[in-house]
Amino acid sequence: MQEISREKSTIELFHHEINILKDIIEKITVSPSEDPEKFCIKLKELNVLVPHRIKERLRDFAQNGSGSGFLIIKHIEIVDSELPKTPKNNKYKVGETTFLAKIQGLLMSIISDLVAYEAESYGRLYQDVVPMKEMETVQTSVGSNTELEIHTEQAFSKLRPDILSLACLRGDKQAFTYVLPVNKIIKNLSTEKTDLLYRPLWKTGVDLSFKINGHEFIEGDIRGPLTILHGSKNDPKLIFDQDLMEGVTEEADKMIEKIVDIYYKERIAYNLKPGEIIIIDNNRAVHGRSSFFPKYDGYDRFLIRCFGTFDYEKSSYARGNGTHTISAIYS
Repeated sequence: MQEISREKSTIELFHHEINILKDIIEKITVSPSEDPEKFCIKLKELNVLVPHRIKERLRDFAQNGSGSGFLIIKHIEIVDSELPKTPKNNKYKVGETTFLAKIQGLLMSIISDLVAYEAESYGRLYQDVVPMKEMETVQTSVGSNTELEIHTEQAFSKLRPDILSLACLRGDKQAFTYVLPVNKIIKNLSTEKTDLLYRPLWKTGVDLSFKINGHEFIEGDIRGPLTILHGSKNDPKLIFDQDLMEGVTEEADKMIEKIVDIYYKERIAYNLKPGEIIIIDNNRAVHGRSSFFPKYDGYDRFLIRCFGTFDYEKSSYARGNGTHTISAIYS
């Protein structure tokens, strides 16, 4: 597993910057679940007050990515006495009430528009990512005992987010977020094999988390054929899902195995700590998670997740009445 470059992959907040961010979020009184549209408007109004250094680092990441495929924002203090207990499932809307979630949304709004997906996590802007005992062995964010295999977030969807963010309220020393940037894949492939990844030779299914409530989709449950790499060869973009993708030829299937092999050799591991936010480049990297073993005692790992898109208008046809929620049928 690889080390990360702190220069490009980390924003270490100074004490005075954290105080500025806290002053800004005190002005946010609207609830993201009760009125997500007003909440997002308020984020956009207030993000101009974020210190210039932070905005520039975020914009550079959005435009150019980072060698690691992610950006870590560090040093936001979590006061244990003010920390809610980890809920037993993701239905309670606990994380969105915290100041960490508001800082997370504020920073995401500088470089993207927040979007929600009706088919996943009840269509909320923020999702509590907590271990659920009845789901501990499945390939979803609420699993735990089984390693979460590498994937592009919503590899199956034309409206997949450009970035996703995880903010850590409570960590777990066993739980590592794994990231594999696209440049690591290309480094380990011949020109011939890299060129193969630009051909539409793969199909993918829809994530279980989108199907669990019985939604139907205009594009069906199997998507493709699609390419794994697309865009400029100077700045390639990536779509991949270890669990749900399969090749339409034997050679294409072997390329999936090859990428997984590269992942285990080159992946970057990061253990999120309380008060840290990770933003993952969903175009230039795939991500996964190690297994871990929760106790279900109210003190397990507790993350807050949200998604951002760089081109908000691209999904306008799928968001009824100008909301920030993409209708399930268009997923």
